Amino acid sequence: MYTELLQDNSLSLFFNSLQEQQAGKYTCRATYANSIQLHKSVTIDTIVAITWDNAPLNQYPILGKDFPIQCKVRARPSPSVDWLYNGELIKTNDHYIIDTYALKIKNVQESDDGIYTCRAYVLTTGELKERPIRVEVHIRPTVKEFSGPVDVIEDKDASIQCKAHGKPPPKFSWVKSLTHQNLSHADRFEVDPDTGLLTIRNVNREDAGEYQCTATNLAGRANTNIQVNVIVKPKIMEFLNSTVVQEKEASLVCKAFGKPPPQVTFRKLTNDQPYAEGAHDDRIILTSSPNDITGETVGRLTISKSLRSDDGLYECIAKNAGGEARLNGHLTVEFPPSFALMPNISKWSWEQKPVNISCIAESIPNATIRWTFRGGQSIDNDNMIKQLDNGPQSTLTILPLDKRYYTTYTCIASNAHGTRERNIELREGTKPGEVQQAKMAEITATTIRFDLVLPSTDPDLPVKAITVQYKEQGQTWMQAKNMTWTVGFPYGLKDLKPQTSYEFRFAARNMVGLGNWGAYHEETTPVKTFPNEPKIKTSSGEYDSSKFSNQYELTWAMPDDNGEPIDMYQVKYCQIKHVSGVWEELRDTCRTEKIQGRLRYWLKNLNSETFYKVELMAHNALGFSKPGSAKFKTARESVGIEPDYKVDISAGGTCKLAVTAIATAITILFLAI
Repeated sequence: MYTELLQDNSLSLFFNSLQEQQAGKYTCRATYANSIQLHKSVTIDTIVAITWDNAPLNQYPILGKDFPIQCKVRARPSPSVDWLYNGELIKTNDHYIIDTYALKIKNVQESDDGIYTCRAYVLTTGELKERPIRVEVHIRPTVKEFSGPVDVIEDKDASIQCKAHGKPPPKFSWVKSLTHQNLSHADRFEVDPDTGLLTIRNVNREDAGEYQCTATNLAGRANTNIQVNVIVKPKIMEFLNSTVVQEKEASLVCKAFGKPPPQVTFRKLTNDQPYAEGAHDDRIILTSSPNDITGETVGRLTISKSLRSDDGLYECIAKNAGGEARLNGHLTVEFPPSFALMPNISKWSWEQKPVNISCIAESIPNATIRWTFRGGQSIDNDNMIKQLDNGPQSTLTILPLDKRYYTTYTCIASNAHGTRERNIELREGTKPGEVQQAKMAEITATTIRFDLVLPSTDPDLPVKAITVQYKEQGQTWMQAKNMTWTVGFPYGLKDLKPQTSYEFRFAARNMVGLGNWGAYHEETTPVKTFPNEPKIKTSSGEYDSSKFSNQYELTWAMPDDNGEPIDMYQVKYCQIKHVSGVWEELRDTCRTEKIQGRLRYWLKNLNSETFYKVELMAHNALGFSKPGSAKFKTARESVGIEPDYKVDISAGGTCKLAVTAIATAITILFLAI
């Protein structure tokens, strides 16, 4: 404010911006004629509009505490103030107390959330103002306690979840209790402040200990502690190989470390399942002794009266919550020599042929082998006997110059646990004796088949083959023909001359050689005649079955022609039915067809699901053979058209078979027969 002398010599007081504190009594003073004092006073009253001095728009009480909602209002003249909640006027009661500058809420509850209106008014001026204040009740955090220690695994990542409730949602922090280190800024640790998730990367053993989770919001903080245990994966510290003598007690010991101490068991690698702790059977017992202080477990597999079958690789298995470790060890069961792998056979030689005699001795440790013969004589001084290797396998090379060498040889195997002997007999082999008997079993104009009685032989030198010499009467044996058969195959000859007398002699052959000729036999082939009966090929059973409803493939073996070549075959097939246990031929259903140069033939245009009888005769220049016969049944009629077969085949040749099947596609197949 300031004063200013105007042109009429009056003095004026100016207020640029009248303030409330400038209200009051102002006096203007003057002097007249230098002696008379004049004065005049004026009172200035200020009117101040309603002003909110301390009335924050957002206020945050804490659950369960008393809280004053601030609303300090200023005006001139002085204002009146009242409060509204959700449009309803608030009156002082047990829950609300209206103070001069605040509305006090006692024992704040969540239900006190909402919009409160602080209303101020001046009656003299008629001014009215309202101040909406949003009240949000804050709740102190409550942290969910952990139910127990948390296990994390060494060398792996781990996560621990801290859970808390509060309003507003709290922020989380983690510290390690021992060091008070804030883990939000520590290596290998990550803290999510919004979710409370603590992540530990690549856990190590030093991470074990107590951790504290703290949840904080505007209403306060809460914390909880948790014990973290680091599980150390098992590590097998020692699993040594072991050696035991057969029938003695064996022990395999495996030492493993881990936290918690691991369970230790064993498995023989030839078994699927490990041994269970305790007695496995009458001989095998497994014990496992964990030490919670050192973290070491000693597992022991004890085998009483060890057997050779107990020898082999064993696996030590150590397990705890962090995983498992495995390591192999070997149990060696030592035993005296054994000849179990050697066959119990004699060796043969003849005509001073060198021969090898081998001896194999199983043992642990390996056996040393020496040889004797002729009841205990040393072989060292005989130049005809050479020993190769002295264990665990040894071979004698023998040159049997005379019968003295055909004797018993003794293999003597020794190791630290005993000595065993095995006898091997060297026998002199001889050729087979004479064939004892030859009897004609079947003869035609051009073929003959014999039944033979072979000579008796040692099972180790069986007859392998039979040789026959045969010639026409009047010829010498120098002019004879030879034929050799393997024992067990038909002893037959073909391409003989009709009406011709032959002489036959037989000899047996084994590994040594061909025996003497014997079983002399004379036989005269008969005159030429019609062929033998053809043998139709069918499946076993009373009748054969066709795969098709309207066709049947007839196949047969070529019969002997008996002196004249077969020039054709005649086939006859008729429908039949089974009546009172007898097959009867249906009248007017028979068909006859001639076949040349084939050993298979398709019977076509047959009825479906019908029984047929077929007769086949071979023909040569001298007439028809007796008929070979068979029965067959056609298949049920199918949808579509049966394959149409075009066959071009000669006996013993190659058949190209074209098949056209019409249903949904056309297929061409070429089959080699």
